[in-house]
Amino acid sequence: MDLNLNVLRLASGLATYAARRQALIAENVANADTPGFRARDLPDFAAVLDQAAPPFTARTTRAGHIPFGAEAGLGAEPRPDAVEGADTPNGNSVSIEDQMTRAAGIRQSHDLAMGVYAKTLDVLRASIGVK
Repeated sequence: MDLNLNVLRLASGLATYAARRQALIAENVANADTPGFRARDLPDFAAVLDQAAPPFTARTTRAGHIPFGAEAGLGAEPRPDAVEGADTPNGNSVSIEDQMTRAAGIRQSHDLAMGVYAKTLDVLRASIGVK
């Protein structure tokens, strides 16, 4: 039985992405008083997903095929972008309120991913008769 389900991969990807964003937010908060520090964040997961996996994705299934998309290294790793905001007199752009709002949104994304993952496993267990 092939358990390489897209919904599980998507939920896992969202959880991993949320963890990476949370690490950036933590770095921003840790540097809230560092002169000249610029707050950073990753782009929205939906935008990254659209870029990495368009509606049709070609795959290399044989050694002679030409790599395409993420296999060729296109759009494989999202890069942190500077967050727009007002600078303090020392040139720091970290707003604690903004970072906490972003952290709350990231927590919701992670909770959603874990909920989807758990419910998918519940359906799989129910389908094979395991409680």
